[in-house]
Amino acid sequence: MDPTGKFGCEFPGCNASYARKGHLNRHKVQHAPQRSFRCLVCGQGFRRKDILRRHMRQRHEGSDLAPSIKQACVNCRHLKSRCEGGPPCTGCIRRRMHCSFNDGPRYRLRQALEPGSSGKIQHFLKLYFETFHPHWPFIHQGSFNQSKETTLLVQSMVVIGMWSSGVQSNRSAAIELHAILNSAIYEQREKWDASISKDASSNCSWPIPMYQAILLHVIFSLIGKGNVDLGLDLKPSLPATDLDLLSSLVLSCRALGMFYYPNMLARYHPDDLADYVLVGVEEVKRFDIALFRVCKSIGSDRGETHLEHRDTSRARWQVTASELQFPMPKNELMWNAITENEWKAAATEGMECINLSDSMESQWISNSSELLQLT
Repeated sequence: MDPTGKFGCEFPGCNASYARKGHLNRHKVQHAPQRSFRCLVCGQGFRRKDILRRHMRQRHEGSDLAPSIKQACVNCRHLKSRCEGGPPCTGCIRRRMHCSFNDGPRYRLRQALEPGSSGKIQHFLKLYFETFHPHWPFIHQGSFNQSKETTLLVQSMVVIGMWSSGVQSNRSAAIELHAILNSAIYEQREKWDASISKDASSNCSWPIPMYQAILLHVIFSLIGKGNVDLGLDLKPSLPATDLDLLSSLVLSCRALGMFYYPNMLARYHPDDLADYVLVGVEEVKRFDIALFRVCKSIGSDRGETHLEHRDTSRARWQVTASELQFPMPKNELMWNAITENEWKAAATEGMECINLSDSMESQWISNSSELLQLT
């Protein structure tokens, strides 16, 4: 770099200088022995391979003599990983993802989720609560507010709503969005993965919406993939990346003490509204049970030896009934109430208020753990 702050060419007799080193390097090519990239169709030579590729696209597209230019599939482009070509490519086969070289589904995805398409998002959220929620009721519908929830949670719910519609274009878009969310979850890992934090304890904040989103993400990995691979125990197996995600989620919940009822109660104060306490405690309990169900449904004899640098043995990622140290969820009518009138009607029929000083240890699920493990 010269005194003016520019990068000067050192070739004898050349006074060229550039503000950026990359521009200088490109200039130096003309002083080096010519390395020609020659077109196989017309014989024209080029100094750079990217110029040859542009020439092929503009002048000889479709020619039988034009060499095929490798293109990464949609998933590999998004994950920024090497694509060996396909479809399906080896990367998508390994991840058990739908492999496509067509951006069509991604365009439909943008159309579905772009600003101004709140009506479509509302439609898919409605499908989520109508079709999926009755089986997995760990998100409180009555207090759910799309505009106030985290983006990852809303989009994870939209994925399942898209899939539940049964429309093939929506299902393709759901798979695309699921892949995007997978990258987003891993990018934010340091924010939610308590298993990699030395300071994690029950006194830390519990990122419940993020954990709900991750659990939905893992569940969709099971319901949204065709040709489910069953183990000898007749249970489906998870792809290695999803098993890693599930393992981190379980270990994080353990590190934060989320399976322990006194810790759930300790997050509230006696002067908090009874309704607020009820919804918050019930939401954690129902999340824990859903996580237990997912872990119990996954096969134990596959998928555990493909991860590097992580111990994903069943003992670490499997939630056992003996860990569920809290009472069964209650107040079903109030939990299922959506409108204010439904909530008030449910309250008049008998609301069991939560006593913050009562651990209710005699009613913990863990007391029946041996029986539950047999189911």
